This record gives sequence, structure tokens and C-alpha cells, in this order.
Amino acid sequence: MSRTNKTTNAASTNPASKFIEWSSMDGQWQYYSKDEKKTIGLPMDMPFIALDQLNTTKGYHEKKRSGLWSNEVRGISDTLTVRSKDGIEAVGNWMDVKANPQVGEYVKFTKSVYAMAKINGSYELVNLQLNGCALTAWIDFTKEAGGDKVLFDNTVISVKEATEERKGAVRFNKPKFSIISRELSPEASLQADNMDHELQMHLTAYLGSEKTEEETKVQGLIDKADEILSAGRNEEEVLVEDAPF
Repeated sequence: MSRTNKTTNAASTNPASKFIEWSSMDGQWQYYSKDEKKTIGLPMDMPFIALDQLNTTKGYHEKKRSGLWSNEVRGISDTLTVRSKDGIEAVGNWMDVKANPQVGEYVKFTKSVYAMAKINGSYELVNLQLNGCALTAWIDFTKEAGGDKVLFDNTVISVKEATEERKGAVRFNKPKFSIISRELSPEASLQADNMDHELQMHLTAYLGSEKTEEETKVQGLIDKADEILSAGRNEEEVLVEDAPF
């Protein structure tokens, strides 16, 4: 399901400008900047609208000192190919991967949410990688909101607060997603449709191909970001104006 559901033959590269994750330690969004070679924080209340979402896996293999990543799929029964810096580590659906003795304890089920976010006053097509407490919060929010159909309407979402929680000795900040508007400005609506059209062009090709070379290139960048973000990480797992988004 997607905002426009327009699909044509494909763009060859992932159109997301940033791959963003929730930092449960800092209680904010963050991404790794390839140009600046560092992790950059984004406001907790960064507003966004969901364009599409897929499933993937993420993780960090402590023994190999390598990030873990896989292809993106539509359904949890679809085939995932989990990779590390050494190559393919596991192949199968999510249950197969989780049961795999080589990677099961290190890999996390992850929602890959493509969204149009408002960052520093500009609209950007980004990818939100939600796992751990952020995934739990997203699933709960989706249910409370009325399901996926509501998300892919003119629904502007933001994290307005984060609650400090604890699992054993580990403290973490769990995001609370909220709907802050059900109306888009004409500019935002046009931008969202254009971005989703571009996204669907990419996904049509990506999901319909072997995607080995492109997947390795894109996920390699994400892997590098994960290694940096994972260093020292110990976890369980833009102001919004009154005007329309």
C-alpha cells in the first residue's frame, strides 16, 4: 500500500536522502552523514507523513564486529537475505532468520518506513528504520490510529514525547507517535505525491529484481552508519507550527 500507488519501470537508486533511526539513548532521531562522516541528530518532534512501508532486518554482530542488513520485503513470509561484511549469513523468511544460530540473536525485525519529512523547513524523502522500542511504539500507534489506511492519507505524524523505560539495568527512551494534523498544505500534498511516485518507481524495480549490486551498495552505506551508531550503544534492543504541514 502506498500514497499514490503509481508504479512504472524503475529508478535504479534508492531515492531516500537520509536513513534515519530512533536513538533510544538520546531520545531523538539521528542519521549518519556520509559527507560529514558523523552521526547527526534531528529533533524528536520532526513531522512526517508515511508514504510506504516494508519489512527488513537490522543488527550488529558483535563477534564479527559487523553490521547486519537484509533486502526489503512486503510480507513477513517473503525471503530475506541477511548479509554482513563477510557476505551472506542467512536466507529465509523472518522466522527462519530469527531461528538461525549464526545471526538469530543479533538481528532485529525492522520496519522500513518511507516518509516525507520536514527538516529545517524543507521537505525530504527519507527512510525511517524502526526496530526495538521504536518498532513497538509504531505498531501500537498504527493500531490506535486505525490501521495502515489512515497512515497513507493526509496524516501528519510526530513524536511529541518519549517515555523513559527500563529493561533490567538498561534505561531507554521509548517514542510516542502522535497525529498532529490531518490536513496538508497544497505544496505539501504536491510534494508528497511527487515523492511517492519517485519511490514507487524505485520499489517496482527493486522488488522485481535480484537487486544484488544495488542492495549491496545502499545497504553497505547503512551498515557503515550502523557500526558507528552501534559503538557504545546500550539499549533494549523543527518545531511544528499551527499551520498545515
